[in-house]
Amino acid sequence: MGNTPAEAGGKATTMTTSAQLHLVSPGLRSVTTSTQVLDCFVDHEVLGPTQVARELGVAKSTAHQMLTSLANGGLLERTSSGRYRLSLRLFDYGQLVLDRLPIRRLARPALVALHKQVGHVVQLGLPANGYVIYVERFGHDPLRPQISGEWMRKVGGYASSAGRAMAAADPAIERATLAVPMVRHTPQTVTDPARLRRILARARTDGWVCSVDESVAGFTSIAAPVRDRAGAAVAAVSVVGPSAKMVSHRTDSLVRALLGAVRRIGHQCDEYGDG
Repeated sequence: MGNTPAEAGGKATTMTTSAQLHLVSPGLRSVTTSTQVLDCFVDHEVLGPTQVARELGVAKSTAHQMLTSLANGGLLERTSSGRYRLSLRLFDYGQLVLDRLPIRRLARPALVALHKQVGHVVQLGLPANGYVIYVERFGHDPLRPQISGEWMRKVGGYASSAGRAMAAADPAIERATLAVPMVRHTPQTVTDPARLRRILARARTDGWVCSVDESVAGFTSIAAPVRDRAGAAVAAVSVVGPSAKMVSHRTDSLVRALLGAVRRIGHQCDEYGDG
């Protein structure tokens, strides 16, 4: 399987310079500049032509023209102050990406079966430049707002069992995960890179990994990677619930169920082919 759309998440660390833009055709140059303008909104809720011009190193008139074009195309909307923000049309595009992810569709039967077997919430996470995007979730356990808020949002892979599972299985994901700024969410959150590397090394041996009270106090998750035919991690399945309930659950039986689920999903992906 190739890279998932989620792996394109995050703002580019470098931007094409004005000199480089002159090396491409006018049509491609316009597309590239439009992409750069949209990237500016990753870190800013609203922007005006002056700020965009400063961000991109272009003339204010050029920035104004691009903002107007994107607004006319429905990708931006103009505020009452004359500045711009991302429009809900981009959400529509994002929803289409989610709905059309083959792995999400292929994983559903195994996720539903796993939830019924273990009785806890199960999630499917995809790698996104050191973060995890949860694109599917099954279960009705009462989850705190902090946990529910992770749905369809990027969370740091370093404190997530899903992120750790994928990082342990793929050197590129590991490097990206270790490069993410590590914030201590609870007193239990591991933010020391050396300690995290030891956790990942153990996960490579065990084939699964856990996170206890690290993202949100009182919640534990256990995860394992979904691998493609070549052995690369393309996703992770995690089981999450209140720590008291998770600890009382026989870990060995939970892990067996989890590993069985990721194997079934991996086989489904192999049969489907690249997707």
